[in-house]
Amino acid sequence: MSRFESVVTQLASVLVGGTGIVYAVMRYVLEPADEWSVVNHPWQPHVQHLHVLTAPLLVFAVGLMWTTHVRPSLRRAGRRGRATGLGLLVSFVPMVVSGGLIQTAVDPTWRSVWIGLHLASSAMWLLAWVAHPVWLRWLGVQSDRSSTSLSDPVSGP
Repeated sequence: MSRFESVVTQLASVLVGGTGIVYAVMRYVLEPADEWSVVNHPWQPHVQHLHVLTAPLLVFAVGLMWTTHVRPSLRRAGRRGRATGLGLLVSFVPMVVSGGLIQTAVDPTWRSVWIGLHLASSAMWLLAWVAHPVWLRWLGVQSDRSSTSLSDPVSGP
């Protein structure tokens, strides 16, 4: 994975994960100041919008690193780092799909199902995202950054 792919993935994960955590706290933990309010915090709609608007960046980042990191890692014979990497992979699809379905669900029951799936898969993604580099470092696995980087004069930016 190139430095660019790593930076984009980390930035996207921080933005989407951070806004998701803040929104979840505002939505499910805080109490509204006014008993008739439909939001629990004045910034809640803005944080939700930021979360929805930054989510495509994470989808782009995962797609960007698919051919240079994910697919080669799945084909490699060694199993080092595979558990956390698979955790990321397995949680990604339900996280993205349920995020879209939350926005389009009309029936309250299905909306609750998609919210539950989104919260669970997002928590799994965030845990695996934090654990993946820590686990690889602990195992002593070398970075798989290719020789292609932003500063490589041969390949260019």
